[in-house]
Amino acid sequence: MTVVLGVDVGATKIAAAVVDPLTGSVERRASIATEPGRGGRAVLADCVSLAERVGADTPVDAIGIGVCELVDLDGAVTSAHSFDWRALDVAGAFSHLGRAHVDSDVRVAALAEARCGAGGDFRSFLYVNAGSGISSCFVLDGLAYAGARGNAIAIGAGPLNVEELSGGTAISKRLGVAPGELARCAAAGEHATQSAFEEGGRALGAAIAFAVNLLDPEGVVLGGGIVSGSSLYRAALETELRAQVYAEDTRRLPVVAGRLGGDAGVVGAALGAAAVVAGAAA
Repeated sequence: MTVVLGVDVGATKIAAAVVDPLTGSVERRASIATEPGRGGRAVLADCVSLAERVGADTPVDAIGIGVCELVDLDGAVTSAHSFDWRALDVAGAFSHLGRAHVDSDVRVAALAEARCGAGGDFRSFLYVNAGSGISSCFVLDGLAYAGARGNAIAIGAGPLNVEELSGGTAISKRLGVAPGELARCAAAGEHATQSAFEEGGRALGAAIAFAVNLLDPEGVVLGGGIVSGSSLYRAALETELRAQVYAEDTRRLPVVAGRLGGDAGVVGAALGAAAVVAGAAA
């Protein structure tokens, strides 16, 4: 039996888990805070240490690493929005644990939802993650589209500057609270909090509508802590999305929450690594 380890490296949390590549079930997991201000090398060292701890006493065939940065088609990290791994051999740092595969975190989460979650209901879907930042991935026939250079994830970037309105980091700054306090703020129902979440949801809904008009997917799958943590954000997002979709029949497309929740990243990272191993053995 192939044993795979998934590591999900976000701006606020690093999670690692042993994953069954046949079912996507998580068998053992752990997580720690990212603390990106310490620098990329320290974050990478923590990722390796966490993977070693979770994979202890288990012979691992492959390890997948999903990173909250741009990752090219060769697995090299090419941006430094949250921390800088551009000059580091990320796969090499994990090589003593097994064959390593590095990809963007939103692509691996989209893969997980396609294989084991809400995306399985669609031949094509747009996966959008609203967490500390905003990112997206188009999936067709179970394959996460990376683009010509690996950069097809940046729905939050561009002239609309959606990430600065809709991302968890941006909303927490506007409210003057730590990112970990967003769930409490969402539940409090204060006017300022409501306005911040509704504004963020509307901005992201408009961006998703643009992508839907361009790609015409069967559905939209939403992931990330803000979508699950704030009904106001989710409602504003969907209302704005449907209002700005051009074609009437497309306007009725399903918009659903991901089924894997916080496990999507580790499951998808592991599945991606398992596929690489299987391809090498073929």
